[in-house]
Amino acid sequence: MLDNDLLAHWRAQQELVTTFPFELLSPFGFQPATVTFLTTIGLPEQAAPFLNFYHQLPGTDGGFYRVQQEYALEDSFAGYIAIGFDGLGNPVVLNTQQQDRVEWLDHEDDFAAHYVNASLPALASCLVVYEQFIQHLQQAAGEDAYLEAQVTDAQLTALQEALLAEDAQALDEAAGFWQLEVMTLLANRADRQERERT
Repeated sequence: MLDNDLLAHWRAQQELVTTFPFELLSPFGFQPATVTFLTTIGLPEQAAPFLNFYHQLPGTDGGFYRVQQEYALEDSFAGYIAIGFDGLGNPVVLNTQQQDRVEWLDHEDDFAAHYVNASLPALASCLVVYEQFIQHLQQAAGEDAYLEAQVTDAQLTALQEALLAEDAQALDEAAGFWQLEVMTLLANRADRQERERT
């Protein structure tokens, strides 16, 4: 997805999107493409599904942090830079030892790393894809369609195809972020259908 498309979507949704000064980013050793993205495009404050991203607050140091230092972890975590967290409080990170691959760390499983996206731009594109998916559900079945998992097989297939168009590996891993989200939708739909039958 083009940068202009990302910005146009976030503006249309009236999302708070923050860019980050180079001085804040320079200590972390990010790839040039990551720095360019964060200084020119930025990240929304929050995004579906239940993600929050750190923002530099006026008058504070704000911003990102090293997971190893924050949680007193071993040296193998030295390359993980937290940029936000998911709905369960798991850090969402850039892995600087893997060209800034986006991962989430399971804080209930010794911070085991799981794939999210190949890059920050790919993550941003997938976030827009997912938000558009939710909007389509709501247009088809009402405001609570997403929360009630009122999703058809065709809609799920379209979501998966759209995610893969932005990141060919987005659904590769069973414990990967996007694959888990698809599995959660399926499980929630099955639960709802079971309730409706009883």
